[in-house]
Amino acid sequence: MSDDSCYTTARWSGVRVTLGRRAAERLARDAAALGLGAVDAERALAELVRLGSYRFGAAQGIVRLEARRDERGALALTGTTRALGPERRAWSAVSAAHAGPHPRAPGAKLTRPDIEAAREAIQAAHADEALLFDASGRLVEGARANLIVVREDGALLTPALALGGVRGLALALLRETLPEIAEAELTRDDLACAAELIAVNSVRGAKPIAQLDGAAIGRVPAPGPVCERLAAILRAAA
Repeated sequence: MSDDSCYTTARWSGVRVTLGRRAAERLARDAAALGLGAVDAERALAELVRLGSYRFGAAQGIVRLEARRDERGALALTGTTRALGPERRAWSAVSAAHAGPHPRAPGAKLTRPDIEAAREAIQAAHADEALLFDASGRLVEGARANLIVVREDGALLTPALALGGVRGLALALLRETLPEIAEAELTRDDLACAAELIAVNSVRGAKPIAQLDGAAIGRVPAPGPVCERLAAILRAAA
């Protein structure tokens, strides 16, 4: 995959695609931003449902739809699936570097070298997530998820999207429901004194990150009360 393609990923629940319409609309938006052409969101949603139903039936799994140009330069949609894998109660994370915003389509869901390197680091460390920091030490996103930091005073903060993070579906839904989730510049010091650090995406919902680079994160047992609340909101929307 390159700048000439983008993708969307979602969870097949055994009945439907979780946040499926949002996932299809994201693919259409990102394809337009990249100049790939017009993706019909209804067609994309139908293809995600077909993939989930055909591959998993009443079981659960992950579906992915990629928009790209084929060898003739025409817009094509390619679907793939993969197993859901383990659902751990709390996650561990490692640190990784972030390459910066995509110049043509900021916030788009693309395969990027920095994300691929971060995922390799996850596997090497037997971790669940990699936190990406920019050259100034600011938290940007996770390799698998957007991030929410719960300060000890109860404030809910997420890294500013202008730093280059993906516009995640779960984060967008949560911010619509909880407008108090505010963008902020966050550093390792903010993480070290956070009450909770939470990863959110449309496949896993809300997961507490209880460890970063071998050190404990969070002032409350994981999952904490805010993580539980966010998880419930995402389950209700599924």
